[in-house]
Amino acid sequence: MRANEFITEGGVHSIHDDHSGAIKNITTFPNQNMNAGNQYLNYRMGIALAGAPEYPTKAASYIAGDPLLAPYTEEEMQMIKYAAMQVGDNSRKSHSSKRSEEMSDVNKVSPVAQWNKKL
Repeated sequence: MRANEFITEGGVHSIHDDHSGAIKNITTFPNQNMNAGNQYLNYRMGIALAGAPEYPTKAASYIAGDPLLAPYTEEEMQMIKYAAMQVGDNSRKSHSSKRSEEMSDVNKVSPVAQWNKKL
């Protein structure tokens, strides 16, 4: 088959009946098209497929496709703020503090220290 038989200026033709009969359960998701659709939705679909059906997946995470930046220094944060100001994007959200913190369920008492007290 030649490319000009299935690619036109108007786009790709629909699949031919002879071809669809040879491939079982053809399914597409135009809303996840990598060119004109939602690439994040396509990514989340892949995550959901990996765990389906035993592990349910939410449609979006807390960042929901937003660029995620994690500056290590204050200078890097200033660069991010300045770049956002230059492009006119004031939608920045902070999801954590400036310091890394222990999770509340972290064991902060050494089990070895307790064992030594018993001796």
